[in-house]
Amino acid sequence: MTAALAAFAREQIAPRRLELIRAEDFPWDIWRQMGKRGWLGFGMGAHGGIACSDAELFDTAAALAEAADVVGFCTSWMTHHSVAGRIVGEYADDTQKARWMGPLALGEVSACIAISEPGAGAHPKHLKTRAEKVDGGWRLTGEKAWLTNGPIADLFVVVAITEEVGGRKRFGAFLVPADAEGVTKTEGIRIDFAKPSGHCGLKMENVFLPDDGFLAGAGDAVETVLKRFRRVEDTIGLAVKAGAMAVQLRCLAPLLPGESSADLGALAADRELYLAAARQLMIDSGGDPVSPEHEARLLALRRLGRRFQQDFAVLMDAATVQDEFLTLLTRDLHELGKVAVRVDQAKLAKSGAALLRQPAA
Repeated sequence: MTAALAAFAREQIAPRRLELIRAEDFPWDIWRQMGKRGWLGFGMGAHGGIACSDAELFDTAAALAEAADVVGFCTSWMTHHSVAGRIVGEYADDTQKARWMGPLALGEVSACIAISEPGAGAHPKHLKTRAEKVDGGWRLTGEKAWLTNGPIADLFVVVAITEEVGGRKRFGAFLVPADAEGVTKTEGIRIDFAKPSGHCGLKMENVFLPDDGFLAGAGDAVETVLKRFRRVEDTIGLAVKAGAMAVQLRCLAPLLPGESSADLGALAADRELYLAAARQLMIDSGGDPVSPEHEARLLALRRLGRRFQQDFAVLMDAATVQDEFLTLLTRDLHELGKVAVRVDQAKLAKSGAALLRQPAA
């Protein structure tokens, strides 16, 4: 199945790569073809999709990115699978799964995670969106931002405050249809990279959800959605970046003089290390993706990915000619690498400070 998807990507997506990497509009023709073939339901075998392990999902994401060439489109594919399989598929009850999983697996419905808020980011301390329990359901009010796949989403998984006890916020996760009364997609923050994957904001004004809109199986949404899901999503995202690195190397090689062979080989070796380590992390993430070990390995891989892009940019300067698509792809990967860099630096500083406090051996 992965081979068939990769062949489709080479035939139907890659030839349009320069168009898609600059596109403002989402390529629904490609998305719908993939849905009809079952390629928007990997990991959703019990619900009409395709059964696969974590390793197989990682391999599929990497193969798609390497064959399709367009990292933004593959990011949308990855986000759809992460939300559908890792949140709805794991935490929904039987009634919720019966309503949503089949359409998600076929691509008839696309899903989006809604955590971050304007001026607050995703830190629980600063989140303000609230869900009030009322007769027969819940009322949601608040605003979300920076929503990958938001413009194409039919279903939002919204993290909201459900109560405050002793000044401490408690959070739940909610399944919010995009067409629910009081829901409005907003333009949000303008992002000029990773096209045609789109972003938007979400405003909820006194939105009523019946009781089955509450994702009770998620429990404490800070732990299950904000922390656990984010790390799993980041890990799957490494597969897309690994595939895109292979595209970079493939596109740059014909443009380099012979004396650049050692530098190109070094980057190819770095990419292979990145791919292998990221794949193993994906396999291991099913056990405990919020463990300190998992976080340390994820941080190290993200640092390796950023260094790869820095070194790649230097090598591009040696190219005999400049290629427009390669320039845009490299820009996209550089910008994607900057996402959460401040958070990563804060975590690394904390780890380093702990080492500095240790007594000398």
